[in-house]
Amino acid sequence: MALVYIIGSGLSALLGGITYSYYTQEKKINLKELDEFPIKYSLINNKMDDIIVSSNISPSLGVTFKDKCTYIIKICNEMCGMNCSYDNTKRTRKKLWKYIKEYERIGMDEFLNKHKKRR
Repeated sequence: MALVYIIGSGLSALLGGITYSYYTQEKKINLKELDEFPIKYSLINNKMDDIIVSSNISPSLGVTFKDKCTYIIKICNEMCGMNCSYDNTKRTRKKLWKYIKEYERIGMDEFLNKHKKRR
């Protein structure tokens, strides 16, 4: 009698796995195709300013905190025109952590629009 239960439960698990994989198939999106044809459109924010937004995916800052810090310092110094450095104090670590979280939340385009020095 126990053999019937073992075979029945194994067969139902096999059929359940097949139907789950059939119903949860998602179309894989090729990221290179998205980068080839970026869509740029304009949005209006709460202050009635026109913002240009694109469909490009923002590059990742890195995996470790050190990688993220070096990349966000590079973005701040070269692209935004801010004077940013890392001197391993609590204040600068908190400031860099704030910039990293903001970059990851809003993306590169909006980060550059928000922090770019106006000349």
